[in-house]
Amino acid sequence: MKPNIVKLVIGAFLFGVASFSNAQVLTEDDIGFEILKWHFHHYPQSESKQWNKVGEHALQAEFTFNNKDYKTTYLSDGVRLSEEMDMTKEVPVSITYYLDEKYDKYKVQSFRKITVFQDEQVYYAMSIKSKDKGDETLSFDEHLIPVDFALISSID
Repeated sequence: MKPNIVKLVIGAFLFGVASFSNAQVLTEDDIGFEILKWHFHHYPQSESKQWNKVGEHALQAEFTFNNKDYKTTYLSDGVRLSEEMDMTKEVPVSITYYLDEKYDKYKVQSFRKITVFQDEQVYYAMSIKSKDKGDETLSFDEHLIPVDFALISSID
C-alpha cells in the first residue's frame, strides 16, 4: 500500500509541475510531427484548444475529445506523460454519498481523473467548497476510495 501512495504523490507532483509551470503558448504548426501523430492516434477527431510548452522537453495539449475536456502532457518524442480528464459534470454516485456524509453543504468546483502513464497510476482529484470547511482538495485512489494524506503521514 505504501509504495502506491508514494507513486500517487509523485504523480501528483509531476502533473502539478506540468500544469502550473510557466508555459509558452504554441500553435499546432509549432508542434512536431511525432507529437501530433501520437496525439491524434490516442485522441482521434479531438478538437485542440491550446498547446503549451512546459519545460524544455515537454508540451501540454488542452483539447476536447468525446465531449470531455482533457489536458495531456507529452515529451518532445510524442510519449505521453500524463492525462487529466475533467469529470466535474459526472461525479460518481459513491463519491456523492461520501460527500453527503462528510459535509452539510458543499459545491464541487472540479473533479478530475488523472493518469500517469509511466507507471499506469490512476487517481482522482476534487476541489470542493463547503460551508463548514471552505475550499478543500480531496484525493481518491483508482477505486474511488478517499485518500487522507494527513493520516498516512501520521502513520509513518
